[in-house]
Amino acid sequence: MVDFSSLYTLPSVDFYFLRHGKSEGNIQGLVQGRLNYPLSTLGKEQAEATGKWFVGKPILKVFTTPLDRGKETARIISEVASLPAPEELPSLIELDTGVFTGITLEEAKIQYPEMYQQFLRDSWEGVRGAERIWQLKERAILVWKTLIDGVKEVKNVKGNSIGVLAVSHAGLLQWIVKITLGSNSWFPLLPMGDCGIYHLSLQGTVTRWALLNFQAPGVSGHR
Repeated sequence: MVDFSSLYTLPSVDFYFLRHGKSEGNIQGLVQGRLNYPLSTLGKEQAEATGKWFVGKPILKVFTTPLDRGKETARIISEVASLPAPEELPSLIELDTGVFTGITLEEAKIQYPEMYQQFLRDSWEGVRGAERIWQLKERAILVWKTLIDGVKEVKNVKGNSIGVLAVSHAGLLQWIVKITLGSNSWFPLLPMGDCGIYHLSLQGTVTRWALLNFQAPGVSGHR
């Protein structure tokens, strides 16, 4: 679980998490994992539309995965919405997808039939070489700690609301949300659309997920 108690004295804190826009690897239907594909033309358009949604929101820090599809998304959004320049945060990188990396799920079904069936039952726990749940949970907790510490750094700025944005990937985002809910299983899976927005709102001692996989006007497309 995540400890938000150090922020309870603040009037309002908003944590925004964003999946990157559609990448060239997504267009090809590949399991990308940590392979470094850039945004596609559509992905750039999605990021621009999402940036417009963030205009006027009091985002005081922006963090991004070190992979290009996330960095490009964060940069475009920051430029469109006049947000701070994104800071790379290594712990926001996508999960390691093991032996499925670089192939499509259809190819995985043919090349690794038994493992593919295990993947359907257990998600990435069933794939050789893939990052395990305990590792993902550790990384997700590290992300939360970094973001909470970032809020503490800027808590004395003028205004009643503090916002932080983190751009990451579908695999890790599952666990950024799940650890706040006490979940220890991949299932049920959360939907992860292109530029899907997850918004956790902290109002005093009340913490709630205000948005789950929200896509800004003009954005569509799913994993």
